[in-house]
Amino acid sequence: MRKITLAILILGLGLSLMMPVYANSTTSSVREPWQVAMHNALDWMQAASPDGPQVGGIIGEWSVIALVHAGRIDMGDAWLQSWLDELSGDTSRALRRWTDYQRVVLALDALGLDATDFAGRNFAQPFWRFVPVSSRAVMNRTIMADIYALRALNTVGQSSSLFFAHLMHVQRADGSWSLNPAQPSSAFDIDTTAMAVRALAPFYLQGNSRAVHAVGRAMPWLHAQTFNNAESTAQMIVALVGLGAAYAEYAAYYVNHLMQWYDPALGGFIREGFSGRVNALTTVQAAYALAVYYQFMANMNVSSAR
Repeated sequence: MRKITLAILILGLGLSLMMPVYANSTTSSVREPWQVAMHNALDWMQAASPDGPQVGGIIGEWSVIALVHAGRIDMGDAWLQSWLDELSGDTSRALRRWTDYQRVVLALDALGLDATDFAGRNFAQPFWRFVPVSSRAVMNRTIMADIYALRALNTVGQSSSLFFAHLMHVQRADGSWSLNPAQPSSAFDIDTTAMAVRALAPFYLQGNSRAVHAVGRAMPWLHAQTFNNAESTAQMIVALVGLGAAYAEYAAYYVNHLMQWYDPALGGFIREGFSGRVNALTTVQAAYALAVYYQFMANMNVSSAR
């Protein structure tokens, strides 16, 4: 992977939040290769699930968010309606973990809906209150439950201070986060750390000193890693977009890096080591990252990229 000068990357942490003017390819009638890949991947997702997204499914909440960010669906879309109808019914089998509910909150928010009062339900209620890790159900003990609680609660205006404090507490000495903080490091730490940075991004942009310090420790660690799959690269794009316009050039680099896993003949993204067929999860993550980047470049406004 091409090395980005570490000093420059660290300097970016101190840049002002003024919005510079960048060349905006989204305003042109000529699509960039990454835009073509994004739209084709979104087409692939919809074709792979013709009856609509599924609550808690691979082609589910992240697909909804991606299509919204790309300007492809709104509340009147027939493909979306089945997902909304499913949310209005019994979701006990589809939504079991906190992260399942957190994705729903993020998707409803992307659609401009109130996740605390949809079809008579508050989808934030299951994870509304911080519970010590040792007292949680086993399925809610990974750091993902805290990372996405931070993001989801931020969208509904609910205090997330204890989840924030927990994320600060379990950051490792090298600046990374691990899926299970009590366990040894793993290859998934890249994804986890990028997701944690994205969750901290609103606090970082507000100048919260603890968030600025935590992100400042995480970014050099991320910079030193090798991004050898589409999923990790997608999470890095989302994290960088979350940190605002000062990181636009870095985000653009990882967008280009992501394209090596796009198969134009198949219209989707390939999982590393499995050529010849599109992987649904990889394609959803890549399409989501590209759609977030698309909206970011269109608006140059980090607050719109949730």
